[in-house]
Amino acid sequence: MTKQVHSCPPDTDLDELMRVMTTGRFRHVPVIENGRLVGIISIGDVVKQRMDELQLERDQLTAYIQG
Repeated sequence: MTKQVHSCPPDTDLDELMRVMTTGRFRHVPVIENGRLVGIISIGDVVKQRMDELQLERDQLTAYIQG
């Protein structure tokens, strides 16, 4: 546990969230909206989203090349 909890709003950019989680060595970040907890993002959520983005980009490039 950390003494200072780092949180993020729901619209936080994925790259920013990865940077905060990596530099702070956090595995979970609370999502706060209007002063209320609305969720928790885990490093697994971030990695999965990034992998999905890379897969989509790969598929688009493959389709373009075969096109």
